[in-house]
Amino acid sequence: MATPHPLSNYQRNICEYGGLFGVLLSATCLVQHFIAAIPNSITNPMIPAYILAITSFLLLSLMQPLALYFMMVSAALSLVIEWRYITHYAFSLVVLLLFLYHIVMIVLLYTEQIPQKLQQARRLKQKEEEEWRGKI
Repeated sequence: MATPHPLSNYQRNICEYGGLFGVLLSATCLVQHFIAAIPNSITNPMIPAYILAITSFLLLSLMQPLALYFMMVSAALSLVIEWRYITHYAFSLVVLLLFLYHIVMIVLLYTEQIPQKLQQARRLKQKEEEEWRGKI
């Protein structure tokens, strides 16, 4: 018998749709970077940060407990990217939106207590796998 998921439907929707929108926003930033940025020592390190953002939001949409840590690092890197844009007299609305979306999602995840429930879901899944390991 399957155990009930500790996340409510609202919390699952936050993870799934919030993660999907984050992936799309991060991919938009990456595509914009490939199209508009001039490759040099300032812009080339931004590419892994966008890939990390895509990964963090993908992990969130897959409801992995590790996603929040990835998202915090990605938010910090997004802040650094925005700072680099501002200090070099450039502006990208999409990059600013990505940073603000990181902040909103992190606050929303903590106010809804989603990280604790994702860890609880992982523990329940591991417990169920251990229970079934010797029976199949």
